Amino acid sequence: MSDSQTLRYALVTGGGSGLGQEFCLHLAAKNWHVVVVDIDIAAAEQTVTDLAAQGGSGQAEQLDVTELQAWVEFVSRLKKNLPRIDLLVNNAGICSAGELGNTSIETFMRTVEVNLHGVLNGCHAMIPWLKESAVHGHIVNVSSIFGVISPPAMGAYNLSKAGVISISETLTGELASYQIGVTVVMPGFFETRLLEHACFDSKAQEIIAADYMYNAKITAKDVVEQTLEAIKQKKMYVVLGSKARWYWRLKRLMPRKMVRLVARRYQKKAQYLRNTD
Repeated sequence: MSDSQTLRYALVTGGGSGLGQEFCLHLAAKNWHVVVVDIDIAAAEQTVTDLAAQGGSGQAEQLDVTELQAWVEFVSRLKKNLPRIDLLVNNAGICSAGELGNTSIETFMRTVEVNLHGVLNGCHAMIPWLKESAVHGHIVNVSSIFGVISPPAMGAYNLSKAGVISISETLTGELASYQIGVTVVMPGFFETRLLEHACFDSKAQEIIAADYMYNAKITAKDVVEQTLEAIKQKKMYVVLGSKARWYWRLKRLMPRKMVRLVARRYQKKAQYLRNTD
């Protein structure tokens, strides 16, 4: 995709805050009409107000990404008002932490539903339109380095993000003949509002997550800029953060050692917090 002045059309889920909002603002500044999707319509409308203030074009839409039928009806309605879709960004996600056997299975499943089923629903509902309308369309699925390294107490989040990586790899082959690219984004922690609505089984887990975010070396802007550059270069993987890239390489070279290393680091932090509580 070039940065020409021709208006292009993008749909971003979770566009009301955090990384999704950054995607929306960045795309709007580059002459994209952005469909800002969020379960919180007020947040989506605020993003549209913000991008309009910088001269961008967009519209706010409310959607629960976990509801497939809602997706189908939503896409049918959009097709009546937009000429095509060029880019789908599946970004909506939530976070939870808790060890299996202790954590609420309802919380576990809700995390999987939003983070993984939301992506599956978005792809399933949007791919036919992408095939019809975009000469060189693209799908961006936001995963996490946690989908690769699987730290303890993050089972629901790890599972959901690993699934996003897997479906992205699958779609790369399925959509190649249609000239629809797929990029999966795997950042380490960066500062967003993700933890504000996260569910934790213990104070130690909450502190560990906050510590990861506080010490992050990348920003939402970095994620967006590197992702859009990856689209231009037709890259499938975007791994952000020096530590995340190191983990990514080590997991592929020595998977068992990587799992043990991550587990030891988590247990060490958790034990320290328990001793100082």
